[in-house]
Amino acid sequence: MYYSGQEIVEIAVRIEENGNAFYTAAANMIKEDTEIRRLFFDLAEKEIVHIAVFQRLAEKFDAESFDFSTEDASAYINHLAESHIFGKSDSGKNLAKTLTTPKEGLDVAFKFENDSVAFYTELLKYTRSDSKRLVQQIIDEEKEHAGEIEKFL
Repeated sequence: MYYSGQEIVEIAVRIEENGNAFYTAAANMIKEDTEIRRLFFDLAEKEIVHIAVFQRLAEKFDAESFDFSTEDASAYINHLAESHIFGKSDSGKNLAKTLTTPKEGLDVAFKFENDSVAFYTELLKYTRSDSKRLVQQIIDEEKEHAGEIEKFL
């Protein structure tokens, strides 16, 4: 399936929305005030910032921002989007419902952040102009999030 640059931005927004829903639900699962609970709430807030960045990209969308002219590029981005832990609607909230321990939440969160880095790194290869800087900013932040989570694993 071929995705336009606009659709890729919409997928990125959905991934971040699912991340926010997951982190919020995972934090609420932990009743006592712990470092892990605070981490999940902090990460939920950061996902909101990422959503805003991608929405700015969508508002200023320029067909030249992304180059998905080759079928191979589109197919690979499609694969990454479909295989992303939070690539489908409501997957963050649904996955959070299955958690039984904060450790499970951390494991899922770590995978989510690393999947996001992979997705956005591939997206960056086909990104042009000012959009490239914004996508790189998201990659750097996702790596930072993974590092924060890893401290608890």
